[in-house]
Amino acid sequence: MNIQTNSEALTLALTLAINAPTDEQAEECVAYAETIASTMTKKQVAICQKAAECAVEYQQTYGV
Repeated sequence: MNIQTNSEALTLALTLAINAPTDEQAEECVAYAETIASTMTKKQVAICQKAAECAVEYQQTYGV
C-alpha cells in the first residue's frame, strides 16, 4: 500500500488501532492518528473516522 495523503494515513491508523491485537499496539496507532489528525480540519478527521468504521465493518462482514 502506498499512502499518499494525510487522509489515507489517518484512515489506516484508525483502522489499525481498531484491529490491533494488543492494547499497546492500539495505543501506538492512536498516537500516530492523533499526530496526523492535528494537521487536518475537523471535517477531514470526521470523514476519516467514518471511512475507518466502514473499512472495519467491511473486514468483519467479508473476512477480508
